[in-house]
Amino acid sequence: MRRPPSRPDMWPDGLVPGYRQVSDVLSTLDLDDESSMMSSVAINLGAGETAVVGYGLLLSRDTIDKTLGRIYEGPFASCHIDGWRRSWDVSMPNAAFYYEEEGARVYPEQILYLNVRRDSGTLMNCTVFVLREDELAVMHGREWIYDGLVVTTDLRGVRIEGGDSLMYVGKAEHRVRSATSPRDVALRKSYLRMLDRVLDAVDPAIRAEYLQTTDPMPEHLVIDDSLDRDRPNPWEAAGHNFRPELPQEGAH
Repeated sequence: MRRPPSRPDMWPDGLVPGYRQVSDVLSTLDLDDESSMMSSVAINLGAGETAVVGYGLLLSRDTIDKTLGRIYEGPFASCHIDGWRRSWDVSMPNAAFYYEEEGARVYPEQILYLNVRRDSGTLMNCTVFVLREDELAVMHGREWIYDGLVVTTDLRGVRIEGGDSLMYVGKAEHRVRSATSPRDVALRKSYLRMLDRVLDAVDPAIRAEYLQTTDPMPEHLVIDDSLDRDRPNPWEAAGHNFRPELPQEGAH
């Protein structure tokens, strides 16, 4: 039985990740119980529907609701995906988020976000939900620095019938190979807090599984960010209508 490899991780200022919004659908898994990992739930897709894998903020129904502008009431299943792990190596161009250093505003060139990468030794926990064509277009706008990669056959614990399942994987042109300074590539503390709200109320065993299947966070890139509302946010600058949850200017 493959088990997620154990790796330590650190979060700034006591931000300890767990899962909040998915606590009603994620249950503690016995990773030594083969039958619990092999059993699966079938999701039958209708015409024009696509299954989507969530592994970060999209582990939360609330995130889906806010993205779609409605209460999502479709399938929402806990499962695993074989051969993938979470990583911190995709970025979005930035001219609006900033941090202060010695009394001056610093606008990082890029903002770092959670991604996934191939890793044959990992069984990563995730969720799967279903979107219509028009809703998928909205989600693509939200996730514009990612490609929607078909991963249907990699899923474990869920069978997708009548269509495919997509997972958002960072586009090559937005991948970060190395970063040493937050002036170049920064990780927003407000984004970590949003992740923390998603991740802070699940069973500790599930939280531990998330950490075990996520690369260590680059703490040296974390900034106490604010948003300059006189400038277009990165989604607007890229021509997308998606309006993400953003920090208020001057709020930390």
